[in-house]
Amino acid sequence: MRWLNGPRLLYWFGLTGLALVLLFPSAVNAQTCTTTLSPGANVASSVSGAAAGATVCLNSGSYGTVTLNGVSKNPRVTIRSVSGQAATLAFNAGSGTNGITLDSLTIAGGSISGSTTRNITIQNSAFTGSMTFTNLANSNVLLDHNTHNNIQAGGQFTTPARLHLDYSSSTHSGVTIQNSVMDGGSADGVQTGVGVNILNNIFRNIREGSCADCHTDSIQLLGAAGSVIRGNFIQNVSTAIVAFDGVESATIEDNVIDTGGRPWGIELGSDKNSVVRHNTLLYRANCDFGQPCGQIYTDHKSTDPAGTGTICVDNIASIIYSANGSVFAERHDNLVRSGASTGELSGSPTFVGGATPTSRDGFALTATSLGKGRGYSPSGSDIGATITPSQTAKPAPPTNVRVVR
Repeated sequence: MRWLNGPRLLYWFGLTGLALVLLFPSAVNAQTCTTTLSPGANVASSVSGAAAGATVCLNSGSYGTVTLNGVSKNPRVTIRSVSGQAATLAFNAGSGTNGITLDSLTIAGGSISGSTTRNITIQNSAFTGSMTFTNLANSNVLLDHNTHNNIQAGGQFTTPARLHLDYSSSTHSGVTIQNSVMDGGSADGVQTGVGVNILNNIFRNIREGSCADCHTDSIQLLGAAGSVIRGNFIQNVSTAIVAFDGVESATIEDNVIDTGGRPWGIELGSDKNSVVRHNTLLYRANCDFGQPCGQIYTDHKSTDPAGTGTICVDNIASIIYSANGSVFAERHDNLVRSGASTGELSGSPTFVGGATPTSRDGFALTATSLGKGRGYSPSGSDIGATITPSQTAKPAPPTNVRVVR
């Protein structure tokens, strides 16, 4: 899924966390186990028979594949490890499953599917395999404070992504992926053909390695109408935010992108009415194909229509351009290193973290930087990503910690 022509145009827990545990132990051990199981037990049967609001705890070990079909609980039933993330399972949910939380587990992959499947949360967990989402609609599926590290792709058409929404629909999936880390490995971070929310995550070191046929996009949109991509930090990756095969009405804002090799940090093919605003793309000289990193680019494949309606404002980028008939509906109040259009600033920002910050927080503008207070919307904001410490994803704190007095 690449351009047809030319080059490929395509932890902070520490003392602070310890203080929180000591002061608020209930924050990390809030749920008492209703039932405790050991490896060999039938987790699906236990969850199905559990009272609404129950917590099913799992001792350390492997539980195979847990499949729930038509299991509906209100209040939710929670499945969690007794200790850390020491219980391992693959998880499948479908056919109207509703009201399930997975907490502090090791997730070996799985699937969530069905238009009546909803209200499922996976949090504070370590994924070691890919998860597929199929035919969800306004599902309220939440993935929060997880890790998806060092996961390898099976190729472009076999488990290409860590989180793969493998279908198309004009109805938003209802899936939100937030406050998580995807570091290392050759699989896409998120690949989606349907609307999804991708908020405040870290994508880092996602590259091909020895896998010639792998997808290695941090975020790939294929249509994906109504997606929101906000507050992410993308660093040292093959590609950042891409839509080689079309995208519609996406909101891409407040992301910090430092690809470290690939010139195009945001690549939109055949875009229709997306908004690209308040992103910061780091300039680096002599990146791939002899071009500078930090570019925003809209184009289209020869077999696809030209992009229209794209709004591009308040971004920091090396270069912003469109090609082959794709056009911006609005382009202004950006800070670009070269090729500034009317209504844009020309020059370079200065960051509190220096010329090449290593953390998202380092990309805040200094008090004297070009673009400081010059944003269009809201008026007087800084051009580039809005930087606050709370937006930087951190590893999930340990759970089930008990205080010894």
